[in-house]
Amino acid sequence: MTIRHTITCDDSEVLVREIDPKSYQVSIQAQVNPLGKGNVLETFPKLEEAIVAAEHFCKLHTAAKSKGYYLENGHFVKPDRPKIHVGQLLNERKDPEAMLQLLEN
Repeated sequence: MTIRHTITCDDSEVLVREIDPKSYQVSIQAQVNPLGKGNVLETFPKLEEAIVAAEHFCKLHTAAKSKGYYLENGHFVKPDRPKIHVGQLLNERKDPEAMLQLLEN
């Protein structure tokens, strides 16, 4: 697995890894554990899609945190609220403002 793109998002790194020429994983890992493989958020068929998703994830993550949500097993979660699947948000290219409306409903 080759890392093709990395961005810093809060205290984590969002990575795009090439699994094979037609498979790119977007994952997140803590900066304190750079040797870990991180948690896979979603897989995309094109590098460009995966890079856009990685950049977009950071915006979604920041918005979710502002409403008290945290990331757990590929979902944004908050006690007494429904889980929201991160991969689905990335595939839909859900706008952070639209996601905030989802979180408030």
